[in-house]
Amino acid sequence: MKKYLVGMALLMAAGPIWAGGIDLALSNETANLSVILNRDPFYTDQARTQDGGAEIAVGGFISEVGDNLVHGTLLARGVRQTLNSQYHISAGMKLVGGEIETGVDRENSTDSETVGALALGFQAGLLLQQSAYNPVELSFEGFYAPNITSFSDAERYGEVSVRLQVEIMPRARAYVGYRRMRFDTNDYDNVQLDRSAHFGLNISF
Repeated sequence: MKKYLVGMALLMAAGPIWAGGIDLALSNETANLSVILNRDPFYTDQARTQDGGAEIAVGGFISEVGDNLVHGTLLARGVRQTLNSQYHISAGMKLVGGEIETGVDRENSTDSETVGALALGFQAGLLLQQSAYNPVELSFEGFYAPNITSFSDAERYGEVSVRLQVEIMPRARAYVGYRRMRFDTNDYDNVQLDRSAHFGLNISF
């Protein structure tokens, strides 16, 4: 995991050359970092004339109790302009893997399991306030992997999240959100990696 984080830091250092943006979400006990490899056209004039294309992102998730995960996401995105607003709907897949803490009391447990999953999911977002300076967006996403696409010690994986974000300046958006993330493993059901509110910042290049 440490080698992966070092690699992520090097990628971010070269980010302006190729990346679309960086998204960092923090709660009291979790942190999730994603590097987006192509810019989201949601707020651009191009969104009115193109279908949105694809979005590719790689990142990592850590928690205070010792969960360490890496993830990669590929989404096909469609952006549509209505009379008064914009919305997008995306569908795709997410590959996630790493090591999580297990046990009845995860904060004091010394048990851990290696998990992995290939999940299918979707995203949906609506531009609530179409403003030239501070547009506001509400978005939702969900991913699920059944037993057949879960591997190592994992049997199932599920993740849902919602966020409300506002563009505070060009190419910078702040947001508040809520995420639930869980694994079922060979030995434990409903291992909750995250079930809390968070705040974050999304910066586009």
